[in-house]
Amino acid sequence: MKHEAEQFKHRYLPLQPAMQRMAESILGNEDEAADVVQDCFVTLWQERERLNRVVNCEAWCITLVKRRCIDVLRKRRPTLPVDERLVLEYEVPQEDDRLELAMHLIARLPERQAQAVRLKHFDNADTAAIATAMGISEGNVYTLLSRAYSSLKQMIAEHEKAR
Repeated sequence: MKHEAEQFKHRYLPLQPAMQRMAESILGNEDEAADVVQDCFVTLWQERERLNRVVNCEAWCITLVKRRCIDVLRKRRPTLPVDERLVLEYEVPQEDDRLELAMHLIARLPERQAQAVRLKHFDNADTAAIATAMGISEGNVYTLLSRAYSSLKQMIAEHEKAR
């Protein structure tokens, strides 16, 4: 058990700052973000035996945090009767809806572009850190981000046009 705890501390605790930044960027609230991260660590500990098969711990943890944050955002939304939802469908989206839309659109990007955008905007990584994390040059980071922003701009325009 002691060996498991040491291995867990070495492998997952260093990821806490990135997990916290991700949760804060999604939720916009430091206390809620800390609660989500704490909940994620409880889950990680409970699933520690299964996690030995995880290849990229950081990606797994960040994905866990994102999913928990989305759950929190969904709980924030007031529940409306079905007929009122139909009326509200054409109103201006709330901030939570825009965040969910942004995350959905980022997920539609090619994987490398999406990864660069997430590192830049959710982890607040600079170009050099993104290049190191992705194993590419800084010039390639700029290219990936530029293409991602162009695609996102087009997808947002299409979304607005469809509304």
